Order: sequence, then C-alpha cells, then structure tokens
Amino acid sequence: MKDIAVTKDHKSAAAIAICLLSVAAVCMLFAANIIVPFMMDDFWYSTDLTTGEPLSGLSDIIRSQVWHYLNWGGRSITHAFLQLSLMSGERAADVINTIMTLVLVLEMGILAGNSYGKKKPVLYALMFGMLIALCPNLRMSMLWQAGCANYVYSSVWILAFYIVYIRALDPDKKDLPMAVIFLLPLGLITGWSTENMGPSACAVAGLITFMMFKKGTAKGMKLVWMIEGVIASLAGSAICILAPGNSVRTLDSVDDLALTFPERLLQMLKGIGDYLFPALVILVFSIIIYKSNVKDKIPAFVLYLLLGALLSYGAMIMSPHYPDRAAFGTCVLIEAASGALMVRALSNEKGNRFEAVTIMMLLSSVLVLLYVLV
Repeated sequence: MKDIAVTKDHKSAAAIAICLLSVAAVCMLFAANIIVPFMMDDFWYSTDLTTGEPLSGLSDIIRSQVWHYLNWGGRSITHAFLQLSLMSGERAADVINTIMTLVLVLEMGILAGNSYGKKKPVLYALMFGMLIALCPNLRMSMLWQAGCANYVYSSVWILAFYIVYIRALDPDKKDLPMAVIFLLPLGLITGWSTENMGPSACAVAGLITFMMFKKGTAKGMKLVWMIEGVIASLAGSAICILAPGNSVRTLDSVDDLALTFPERLLQMLKGIGDYLFPALVILVFSIIIYKSNVKDKIPAFVLYLLLGALLSYGAMIMSPHYPDRAAFGTCVLIEAASGALMVRALSNEKGNRFEAVTIMMLLSSVLVLLYVLV
C-alpha cells in the first residue's frame, strides 16, 4: 500500500510539473514573439508590392500576390497569410503566431497518438517541448513574422493533410465528413505552400493511396477523395514551383546556382549535422526504446511520416541553398514520429518514464526560450 501511495504521489508531482512547465513555456513563447519585432522582409511585405504603399485591404494583398507570383516566387498562399498577419499589427500578429504554434502542436500530437488513446495530454506537452527545443532556428523559423508564416503557418495545413491520410490507414475509423469537398482546397493549399514540404506530402499521400488501393482497403468514395487530394496537392505543387517569379528570383542566386551536384550534396550533408542532428538523436533514442520495450513492428504511419521527412529533406538538393529555417518542416515530421514511438514504448511501463522524458524536453524548451528572452 505504501508503494502504491508513493507511485501516486510521483504521478501527481509529474503531472503538476508538466502542467506548470507547459504554461510557462507557452507564456515565454508569447513573450519571445513580442520581443522579436517586424524586421527584414516584413517591411516589404507590409506594403502593396505593386505601389510600395502600406497595405490597406484585401485587394492590396491580392494585387501584391499576383505581382509576387509573376516576379518573385510561387508561395502566393503562404505570403498572402503573411501579409494578412502583418496588416493586423505586431501585437495581433504575436497572438496569431502563438495560436498557430499551439494548433501545430495539437496536430503533431494527433499524428503521434494515431489510434492510441493513452497519455494524450502528456504527449501534447512532449510535442511542444520538442518543437521548441529541437527547432533549427527558433528566431527565424517561429518568431520572425515572415519565417513564422512560411514555416509554422504552412506546417499547420500540411500536417492537417497528413492527418487525413494517416487516419485513412485505420480501418476502424470512418471517413471524415465532407472529405470529398474539403480535400480539394486542403490539397491545393498543401502543395502550394513550400517547395519541399508540399511535394513530399503529395508523394506520401500518393503512396498511401496506392498501397491502400492495392490491398483493397481504399474503394468507393474513400478512393475518390484520396485520389482527389493527391491530384489537388500535385496541382498546388506545380503552381508553386513553376511560378514565373521563381525564374526571376534565381538571378539573385547566381553564385549558389553555380554549385556542382557534389557541392550541393555536401551542403545537404552538412545540413544534417547543423540543423537536423538534435531531432535525429531523439529519433534514434525513440527507436531504441521502442524496439526494447515493444515487440511489434514500427507502425506503418510512423514510417510514412519518416518518409515525408526524408523526401522534404532530399527535395532541398534542388534548391540553390539550404538555410536552417528550411529544415523546420522536416524536423516537425521527425518529432511527430519520435513522439509516436515514445508514447507507445514508455507509457505502458511502470513509473513515470514517459512523463520524465516530457519534463526534460519541456525544460529544454524553457531554456531555449529563456536564451531568446534574455
């Protein structure tokens, strides 16, 4: 009886610690958003790109994005959301950024906890800790307004797309209502997001659709909306990548374009060590503890998430350069896969091992945010 009481006390202490650390981390994230002002590209995107005048309404944004698509780049959807957030003002943008980050954490938790009902609140806390602590460049990916729109905002709808297809793998779950309707805009916006994450999500969705069709588990209306989503995301990716503005912009990257294939490959390998290494360490750790504690094979959906991460990383070989913030989406998929393995391997153990890992990740995220704040 005494041992049971001690165990309950430990669980209660862990739950309180996770709750307090989570609240502290969210508050610190909001504070970090406040202290990082609009800067760099934010000032340009705060204007009507055709006139140079401050944005005054939706028509200015539409006109700006038409010009942007023809003269600078294909991320029209993403930059439209960026301009909307800039037009709302700094404090409102800080609130939006924090909310979008929490939505992203929720989606990561949904992916990681796919068909697994245990430890969901702790899993969300773990995902938040990982997202902050393992971010390749927190300031430029999540706090700088242009970076937040390009990477956090776009990751929100990309992960929503992943959730729909990962969910379809479970034969016990019914199709989402109106999937045949909302997959069309969701697929389009997913592809029309970033040049690496959009096409990789399309490829993963296409593979899931093909494998389910081959097994006979995708048929009827399910097969219709799954194919529809793949086609829509493929169209969005084509629209983004084939934008006339991309050709114009390459003129500013002449030196990078002159890199040979081996030089680009070396740049990508260097990126693993510089940007992805912490996330990969956590992934290896999660695989080891999963294999040590669970007799089952690694779940198929985890392999699909890792395939998406690999493809999104590999796609950057086509880019003139590989900045650290471009690794954000890749890390998000790796973190969701790692969380999925950890929750399945540790939450069935006696004691608070899963809670302990979560507390360590939350502490790490608090320290990272503290570094930004001070």
